[in-house]
Amino acid sequence: MDDLWVVLPHLGAGGAQKVGLLAAEHFAAQGYKVRVLSLRHGHPIKHRLPENITTFDLGPDNDLNVHPWLRDVWNRSLLARTRRFCVAQCIKLRRLVIRVTMALVLRSMQWTWPLIEAKIQPGSDAIPIRLLNWCMRGSGGVIYRRLRELMLEHRPRRVLALLTKTNILCCAAVWDLPIHLVVSERNDPRLQRLDRLWNRLRCVYYRRADVVTANTEGVLQALQEMGHWQRLDLLPNPLPAGLSLREGDGCSSQRQQEVLAVARLVPQKGLDVLIRAFALLPGSVRQGWRLTLVGDGPERDALEDLVDQQDLRSKVCFEGFQSDPLQFMQRASIFALPSRFEGMPNALLEAMAAGLPSVVSDASPGPLEMVRDGREGLVVGTGDDVAFGAALERLMQDAHLRQRCGDSARETLRSLDWAVVEPHWRSVLALPAQP
Repeated sequence: MDDLWVVLPHLGAGGAQKVGLLAAEHFAAQGYKVRVLSLRHGHPIKHRLPENITTFDLGPDNDLNVHPWLRDVWNRSLLARTRRFCVAQCIKLRRLVIRVTMALVLRSMQWTWPLIEAKIQPGSDAIPIRLLNWCMRGSGGVIYRRLRELMLEHRPRRVLALLTKTNILCCAAVWDLPIHLVVSERNDPRLQRLDRLWNRLRCVYYRRADVVTANTEGVLQALQEMGHWQRLDLLPNPLPAGLSLREGDGCSSQRQQEVLAVARLVPQKGLDVLIRAFALLPGSVRQGWRLTLVGDGPERDALEDLVDQQDLRSKVCFEGFQSDPLQFMQRASIFALPSRFEGMPNALLEAMAAGLPSVVSDASPGPLEMVRDGREGLVVGTGDDVAFGAALERLMQDAHLRQRCGDSARETLRSLDWAVVEPHWRSVLALPAQP
């Protein structure tokens, strides 16, 4: 029997993936039997996979999950196309019925909560739970069904799930099983856009989790306001084991005139704000400096167009996804985080550990728990191009301020070294001292 499963939506780019793999590698090195499960088959793997853990996924979709009348896509006859159209409409209607049923069940639960609260405890077979499980089989589709089958077959002692929908699927899959389940929220639920139905499912299914965790105090407070959980706890992101915190690493004399952002290229990260802020800098200030964006995502083309519009092609470099961005952090002078909302981004923590001063937005409480204005970096209003540019200019023109903030950032990050956070991780995961 496995000691721990780490369940992720996929093994592509993302901070949750990095944290999950870090935890898996760390505890596997101590002798625990650890597996990492990806819910998406064939998704590109962007992170280095530790050699001491087993990774697997739910397997490929196959024709057994497709209605027979939808398999003959090669057949362009009127009869075949009509048949496929009718089946597709029936499938859409079925999904609509499931969503309406789920909405009614969840709404009735909210109205009658004091009466049914005792009946929906983990392991309960009450009618509302049976209805929800029926709906979950429909809405979760093949992913939920396969996940449930794997949990029934292997029954790991512990499961750590990361990211909201993965958390909900795991809660449903192990509802009546004797498995220690920990779910991890990575973003502020008050700011994150989530389908209303999934948001309601979270309020019900998180009751199954033995521990509901967040990686910042702000997210923890938001979760506390959403309901009453068996245990609610802060689970900080650990630093990678190889990330050095020694004084003098990446000293100012070795750094280049470079502003660095490490993030997925999605609207949430606000990289359009950063590009416009960089363009607003006076030419005399920007002279000799460059902006480097490490990461990839659906917004890349739009951001490259914005760079061209701002006539910054010679000043902005897109490096794509990098599994180990430390080389960029060791050579840059400033780290930028203009996000529109966040949890606790790993990139920020790694940049701080590398001794980089930061300019961050005040969109979410997570980064503000680590970066205090004027101490570890500078804090500006969310989406404010002018203010972000002014903060960049202040750091770019003051080498002493950069050094002081970078030193303070490195010192702050000592609290996230594995040696410090491991006892709490063990407590949350209910891991014994010896495997």
